[in-house]
Amino acid sequence: MTPKEFEKQWISKKGNLNKISPSRLVNLGLSKPIIEFISISGLPNDAPPFLSFGSNTDDKYRGIHKLTKIYDFLEPGFDKYVVIGSCSDGDPIVINTLDNEKIEYLDHEDYFSPRFFNTSIISMAKSLLAYRDFVNNLLVENGEDAYLNCDFSDSQFEKLKHAIKKADNQTYANEGFWKIQLDMDLEMREDIQNRN
Repeated sequence: MTPKEFEKQWISKKGNLNKISPSRLVNLGLSKPIIEFISISGLPNDAPPFLSFGSNTDDKYRGIHKLTKIYDFLEPGFDKYVVIGSCSDGDPIVINTLDNEKIEYLDHEDYFSPRFFNTSIISMAKSLLAYRDFVNNLLVENGEDAYLNCDFSDSQFEKLKHAIKKADNQTYANEGFWKIQLDMDLEMREDIQNRN
Protein backbone atom coordinates (compact mmCIF):
# COMPACT_ATOMS: atom_id res chain seq x y z
CA MET A 1 0.00 0.00 0.00
CA THR A 2 1.37 3.37 -0.98
CA PRO A 3 0.84 6.54 1.05
CA LYS A 4 -1.53 7.86 -1.65
CA GLU A 5 -3.56 4.62 -1.60
CA PHE A 6 -3.96 4.86 2.17
CA GLU A 7 -4.92 8.52 1.91
CA LYS A 8 -7.53 7.79 -0.76
CA GLN A 9 -9.07 4.92 1.19
CA TRP A 10 -9.07 6.76 4.51
CA ILE A 11 -10.62 10.00 3.28
CA SER A 12 -13.18 8.14 1.14
CA LYS A 13 -15.16 7.56 4.37
CA LYS A 14 -14.91 11.19 5.49
CA GLY A 15 -11.83 10.50 7.58
CA ASN A 16 -9.26 13.21 8.14
CA LEU A 17 -5.50 12.83 7.96
CA ASN A 18 -2.77 15.00 9.44
CA LYS A 19 0.18 15.26 7.07
CA ILE A 20 3.40 15.86 8.97
CA SER A 21 6.02 18.14 7.48
CA PRO A 22 9.21 16.20 6.62
CA SER A 23 11.23 18.87 8.46
CA ARG A 24 9.58 17.73 11.72
CA LEU A 25 10.57 14.11 11.05
CA VAL A 26 14.12 14.19 9.64
CA ASN A 27 15.95 14.32 12.99
CA LEU A 28 14.03 11.49 14.64
CA GLY A 29 16.01 8.57 13.20
CA LEU A 30 13.25 7.52 10.81
CA SER A 31 13.92 6.02 7.39
CA LYS A 32 13.02 7.79 4.16
CA PRO A 33 10.03 5.46 3.46
CA ILE A 34 8.53 6.18 6.90
CA ILE A 35 9.02 9.94 6.50
CA GLU A 36 7.44 9.78 3.04
CA PHE A 37 4.46 7.79 4.30
CA ILE A 38 3.74 10.13 7.22
CA SER A 39 4.28 13.29 5.19
CA ILE A 40 2.46 12.20 2.00
CA SER A 41 -0.59 10.43 3.45
CA GLY A 42 -0.48 11.62 7.02
CA LEU A 43 -1.94 9.90 10.06
CA PRO A 44 -5.57 9.95 11.21
CA ASN A 45 -6.40 12.46 13.91
CA ASP A 46 -8.25 9.62 15.56
CA ALA A 47 -9.28 6.11 14.58
CA PRO A 48 -11.26 3.24 16.02
CA PRO A 49 -10.77 1.66 18.49
CA PHE A 50 -10.27 4.94 20.37
CA LEU A 51 -6.78 5.68 19.04
CA SER A 52 -5.34 9.13 18.44
CA PHE A 53 -2.35 10.21 16.38
CA GLY A 54 0.03 13.15 16.24
CA SER A 55 -0.44 16.27 14.18
CA ASN A 56 1.86 18.72 12.40
CA THR A 57 2.88 20.72 15.46
CA ASP A 58 5.88 21.28 17.72
CA ASP A 59 3.67 20.75 20.78
CA LYS A 60 5.32 17.90 22.65
CA TYR A 61 2.03 16.19 23.50
CA ARG A 62 0.24 16.59 20.16
CA GLY A 63 3.12 16.36 17.69
CA ILE A 64 5.44 13.53 16.69
CA HIS A 65 8.55 13.38 18.89
CA LYS A 66 11.03 11.06 20.51
CA LEU A 67 9.63 9.51 23.67
CA THR A 68 12.45 11.09 25.68
CA LYS A 69 11.32 14.58 24.65
CA ILE A 70 7.87 13.94 26.09
CA TYR A 71 9.12 12.08 29.17
CA ASP A 72 12.47 13.69 29.92
CA PHE A 73 13.07 11.46 32.98
CA LEU A 74 13.62 8.39 30.78
CA GLU A 75 17.10 7.01 30.09
CA PRO A 76 18.74 7.61 26.69
CA GLY A 77 17.94 4.01 25.67
CA PHE A 78 14.34 5.14 25.17
CA ASP A 79 15.52 7.45 22.34
CA LYS A 80 14.77 4.65 19.89
CA TYR A 81 11.03 5.29 20.28
CA VAL A 82 9.27 7.92 18.17
CA VAL A 83 5.77 8.63 19.47
CA ILE A 84 3.17 8.82 16.70
CA GLY A 85 0.00 8.45 18.75
CA SER A 86 -1.67 6.93 21.79
CA CYS A 87 -4.15 4.28 22.81
CA SER A 88 -7.29 5.14 24.77
CA ASP A 89 -5.56 4.41 28.08
CA GLY A 90 -2.66 6.76 27.31
CA ASP A 91 -0.13 4.14 26.22
CA PRO A 92 2.08 5.73 23.52
CA ILE A 93 2.04 4.24 20.02
CA VAL A 94 5.62 4.36 18.78
CA ILE A 95 7.96 3.50 15.94
CA ASN A 96 10.94 1.53 17.21
CA THR A 97 13.79 2.96 15.13
CA LEU A 98 16.20 0.20 16.23
CA ASP A 99 13.93 -2.76 15.43
CA ASN A 100 13.05 -2.50 11.73
CA GLU A 101 10.72 0.44 12.48
CA LYS A 102 8.22 -1.93 14.03
CA ILE A 103 5.13 -0.26 15.50
CA GLU A 104 4.72 -0.87 19.22
CA TYR A 105 2.75 0.52 22.09
CA LEU A 106 4.42 1.15 25.41
CA ASP A 107 2.77 0.16 28.68
CA HIS A 108 3.11 3.37 30.67
CA GLU A 109 2.10 1.55 33.86
CA ASP A 110 5.03 -0.86 33.40
CA TYR A 111 7.79 1.71 32.83
CA PHE A 112 7.06 1.94 29.08
CA SER A 113 7.70 -1.72 28.36
CA PRO A 114 7.11 -2.47 24.66
CA ARG A 115 4.17 -4.45 23.30
CA PHE A 116 3.60 -5.46 19.68
CA PHE A 117 1.26 -3.31 17.55
CA ASN A 118 2.20 -3.93 13.89
CA THR A 119 5.25 -5.03 11.93
CA SER A 120 5.36 -1.79 9.90
CA ILE A 121 3.66 1.53 9.23
CA ILE A 122 2.02 -0.05 6.14
CA SER A 123 0.55 -2.95 8.11
CA MET A 124 -0.65 -0.47 10.74
CA ALA A 125 -2.39 1.58 8.03
CA LYS A 126 -4.06 -1.56 6.67
CA SER A 127 -5.14 -2.62 10.18
CA LEU A 128 -6.60 0.82 10.88
CA LEU A 129 -8.58 0.64 7.64
CA ALA A 130 -9.84 -2.85 8.47
CA TYR A 131 -11.03 -1.88 11.94
CA ARG A 132 -12.51 1.43 10.75
CA ASP A 133 -14.44 -0.40 8.01
CA PHE A 134 -15.70 -2.93 10.57
CA VAL A 135 -17.06 -0.14 12.77
CA ASN A 136 -18.59 1.76 9.83
CA ASN A 137 -20.28 -1.38 8.52
CA LEU A 138 -21.71 -2.13 11.97
CA LEU A 139 -23.21 1.35 12.18
CA VAL A 140 -24.84 0.94 8.75
CA GLU A 141 -25.96 -2.67 9.11
CA ASN A 142 -26.77 -2.91 12.84
CA GLY A 143 -27.61 0.67 13.92
CA GLU A 144 -25.82 3.73 15.26
CA ASP A 145 -25.11 2.21 18.71
CA ALA A 146 -23.95 -1.14 17.35
CA TYR A 147 -20.25 -0.67 18.03
CA LEU A 148 -20.68 0.68 21.56
CA ASN A 149 -23.14 -2.13 22.33
CA CYS A 150 -20.89 -4.79 20.75
CA ASP A 151 -23.79 -5.68 18.47
CA PHE A 152 -22.00 -7.70 15.81
CA SER A 153 -22.54 -11.16 14.36
CA ASP A 154 -20.00 -13.95 14.26
CA SER A 155 -19.69 -13.50 10.50
CA GLN A 156 -19.06 -9.74 10.85
CA PHE A 157 -16.40 -10.48 13.46
CA GLU A 158 -14.77 -13.22 11.38
CA LYS A 159 -14.57 -10.81 8.44
CA LEU A 160 -12.74 -8.30 10.68
CA LYS A 161 -10.44 -10.98 12.08
CA HIS A 162 -9.53 -12.11 8.55
CA ALA A 163 -8.88 -8.49 7.44
CA ILE A 164 -6.63 -7.83 10.47
CA LYS A 165 -4.65 -11.04 9.82
CA LYS A 166 -4.35 -10.14 6.14
CA ALA A 167 -3.11 -6.66 7.06
CA ASP A 168 -0.36 -8.12 9.24
CA ASN A 169 0.31 -11.85 9.41
CA GLN A 170 2.16 -11.36 12.72
CA THR A 171 -0.96 -10.10 14.51
CA TYR A 172 -1.77 -13.48 16.02
CA ALA A 173 1.81 -14.69 16.34
CA ASN A 174 2.32 -11.97 18.92
CA GLU A 175 0.11 -11.15 21.89
CA GLY A 176 -0.17 -7.63 20.57
CA PHE A 177 -2.61 -4.78 20.31
CA TRP A 178 -4.95 -6.12 17.63
CA LYS A 179 -5.26 -9.62 19.10
CA ILE A 180 -5.98 -8.14 22.53
CA GLN A 181 -8.52 -5.72 21.02
CA LEU A 182 -10.36 -8.44 19.12
CA ASP A 183 -10.39 -10.73 22.16
CA MET A 184 -11.74 -7.83 24.22
CA ASP A 185 -14.47 -7.12 21.64
CA LEU A 186 -15.66 -10.72 21.95
CA GLU A 187 -15.54 -10.64 25.76
CA MET A 188 -17.51 -7.39 25.87
CA ARG A 189 -20.13 -8.81 23.50
CA GLU A 190 -20.48 -11.88 25.72
CA ASP A 191 -20.79 -9.74 28.87
CA ILE A 192 -23.51 -7.59 27.29
CA GLN A 193 -25.39 -10.66 26.03
CA ASN A 194 -25.22 -12.27 29.48
CA ARG A 195 -26.65 -9.13 31.10
CA ASN A 196 -29.62 -9.01 28.72
